[in-house]
Amino acid sequence: MKKLLKTISSISLITLLLLACNKNECSDSVKGELKDLSGLDGCGFVIELGNGNKLEPLNLSDFDFDLIDGNKVWISYHLTTNMIGTTCMVGDIIEIDCIANR
Repeated sequence: MKKLLKTISSISLITLLLLACNKNECSDSVKGELKDLSGLDGCGFVIELGNGNKLEPLNLSDFDFDLIDGNKVWISYHLTTNMIGTTCMVGDIIEIDCIANR
């Protein structure tokens, strides 16, 4: 009986540690960084990916999220077909599916 309890305790501890280490809450996400481009006409916050590409999110305000320039995030998104362009014109126009701090 003691051996069974030790085994269950060990498995529970390992599971807890693995779940605690998974900080990426968004599935199929990529690394990004918030950039405040409000100094440019028609711009606000955009997301810069690791490869330097910029994303212009249409629905960033839909998420309860601190908008801080330089904040590193995980993001999953899809390109939108609703719009041809924006006033800012610095990147692909997207809709965010999930965003989380990293």
